[in-house]
Amino acid sequence: MNTSKANIGIDAHARNCVVGWRDGQGVFQGKVHIKTSEEELIKAVEAIPAKYKVVTVEESTIAGWVARTLRHHVDEVVVCDPHRNKSITQASVKNDDKDVEELTRLLWMGQLHGIYHPQDDSRAVFKSQVQQYLDLRQEQVKLKLQLKAKYHLWGITQVDGDKVYSEAGREAYLERIKDDSVRRQIQRIYALHDEAVQLQKDVLKEIVAHGRRYPEIEQFKKMPGVGVIGAHVFDAILQTPDRFEAKSKVWKYCQLAVTERSSDGKPLARRRLDAHGNPVLKSMSYMAWMASLRAKKGNEIQRFYYASLERTKDKTHARLNTQRKIVATMWAIWKNKEEYKPERFLSPADASDR
Repeated sequence: MNTSKANIGIDAHARNCVVGWRDGQGVFQGKVHIKTSEEELIKAVEAIPAKYKVVTVEESTIAGWVARTLRHHVDEVVVCDPHRNKSITQASVKNDDKDVEELTRLLWMGQLHGIYHPQDDSRAVFKSQVQQYLDLRQEQVKLKLQLKAKYHLWGITQVDGDKVYSEAGREAYLERIKDDSVRRQIQRIYALHDEAVQLQKDVLKEIVAHGRRYPEIEQFKKMPGVGVIGAHVFDAILQTPDRFEAKSKVWKYCQLAVTERSSDGKPLARRRLDAHGNPVLKSMSYMAWMASLRAKKGNEIQRFYYASLERTKDKTHARLNTQRKIVATMWAIWKNKEEYKPERFLSPADASDR
């Protein structure tokens, strides 16, 4: 038997996988249990008798690797978003076999919501580098909170500002700790903090070196407030501008789109920002807006913001309009392979600017 199309579902784990499939008529054809390896995965999908093969795998720590492993052996790979495919995560009877059957059913019916994953190893490595940089930055935040908490615990409450974290400034605080054991505890936290700082610097060097192969990053850096880190973060997380067909989709992915809920024409709640998407990119656009606003020399982002403020009479709306303009402009110059020009920020207001 050779069918025209196979809808293949994979429930992947670190040691074992379940691979099942449905034919073009939606009839489940069976499943196999295999060990998790490149050889076994390729062998399993190639054994399915179909001319056109579509594979879906549920999002996990190894989903991206599975997708990249199979992309040259099937016609299409979709990484399933478990948050938007509730019938998988919230099924009353849940196990690997049932998950595979549900994955293939959703795939066959065209109801599967996917998550974008890098299509090549270079992009995957770049995104992983940036994610490690962000993880190390978050680790520093945690360690700084621990330091402040330790000092507060021993009655030293005036620890505002960055002086307490610097190598030169910390000694004055440590001297106020009378107990040697407590002082050593705090010094260990400082050691972890310093290590995280150095590792972050090391990772940033790798990120910048890797980013040289992506010319759009140099254009992003020309924008006021974006900077080296913002440019690389946007590029690594977005991966490709072709993921989005319109700037409204980019806004949504960056958590800058407005969502409304209504029933029978009546609003159920106030309009608010859609929480779905990537909070890192929302933060990136905020930091770019703030940095450009603080710049001593006037720039196009400042002018766009104040023009929007004049129209809306609302600081929050003006800020969000400017953040949307930042990410939309970065996406557009990338998609169109253009050079960045300041005039873009002085173009007529977007439809959302009201």
